[in-house]
Amino acid sequence: MGLTALALTGCSMTGKGLDEATVGAIAIVDDSVAVTADPFKKATDLEGVERDRLLDEDTIRNAVTSVDLKTRDGGPLAWANQSTGSKGEITDIRQRKVAGQTCRSFNATRQSYDGVTLYEGDLCLDRRTGWWTRILAPAGSRGDV
Repeated sequence: MGLTALALTGCSMTGKGLDEATVGAIAIVDDSVAVTADPFKKATDLEGVERDRLLDEDTIRNAVTSVDLKTRDGGPLAWANQSTGSKGEITDIRQRKVAGQTCRSFNATRQSYDGVTLYEGDLCLDRRTGWWTRILAPAGSRGDV
């Protein structure tokens, strides 16, 4: 057994010695993918602003769907997204049934580097796929409001 281990010490899948094999495995790099230097840097272009808004909407949705309405006191629910620097409050969370699904409507503020926005939202729970967004838009932006 010791002879077998000694015989394999110089072998690797690359045909190189073990010292070179480690470097060879790490040296595989795809330099075509751009990596941001600071993922927490404020967005300055339209694409970045839209990305931050969507990340904040996800954070709001997660806060609304994870709160236990039975134990909640009814006051505003604070939310914050450390990656975008945005924060706000969720108010008026109301739960009801729509076509057999549990839905929650709410209002939320989003305070970010581009201003303060009031949102109206409506989320529903599908037993097969989980929570989905019916509406999450700036207040007054929907035609039916």
